[in-house]
Amino acid sequence: MPSVPGPVVVPLRSVEQLTELYQDVLRPSFPPAELVSLPSFLEDHAAGRLESLGVVEVPDGAAPVSGPGAVGPGRVVAGVVGSWSAGARVLLVQYLAIAPGRRGGGIGAALLGAAVSAWQEELRPAMVLGEVEHPRFHAASEAHGDPEARLRFYARHGGRVLAVPYFQPGTSPGADRVPALLLMTLATEDPDATSVPAAPLRTFLREYLADSEGSVADDAPTRALLDSVAGERVALLGTDELDRVPVGLLDASSLRAPGR
Repeated sequence: MPSVPGPVVVPLRSVEQLTELYQDVLRPSFPPAELVSLPSFLEDHAAGRLESLGVVEVPDGAAPVSGPGAVGPGRVVAGVVGSWSAGARVLLVQYLAIAPGRRGGGIGAALLGAAVSAWQEELRPAMVLGEVEHPRFHAASEAHGDPEARLRFYARHGGRVLAVPYFQPGTSPGADRVPALLLMTLATEDPDATSVPAAPLRTFLREYLADSEGSVADDAPTRALLDSVAGERVALLGTDELDRVPVGLLDASSLRAPGR
């Protein structure tokens, strides 16, 4: 019996494909507070701050189109978006999603594996990170998925949780932050290590906060997050050890990113 080919993962570079990824895949998969605006999304790709790979479903009988900026006859049904911090040598998987109605069938696993492998070969990062909602503080929903399932998915692919009280920065100055997220390693230079160097995390977090919110705030949750990476190393924990992970909760004074 002939083998069934798996999903083909390709770079997404054209405005048309990136817009399709945003509108058809990311927007239905993430709450508004977790998603940058479409103009910012396109601008950051054009400037090289973001890079996306995706799965394009080609209609029967149509030939796939490849190459930089190519736009084929297919539909983007899944995508992964990464941002690279050269100073920290840290790659953040900002978004990984599959279009509603196309979830399952190994698309997510193929997409994550191909993206991490490509970025490791191209960039040689100190670590690849991902953000996941803490399942004890975020409920499952039909629209945005199940945090428990997402955590299990990343764990199956080597994900481990950093022992830091993480929250997602606001996507712009004055925007809502997202409390109680888990920051995970999806790849590290030493896959057998039980901790990672703190210095790259310090640089990455300060850059991420400043780039997203316009500055590094002096509020209690931000101080707690930066204090957690002030030493030499940061512990890596299994997804069954969430009781040992401090939680990045926000109060009324820190729910929004500081304004300019």
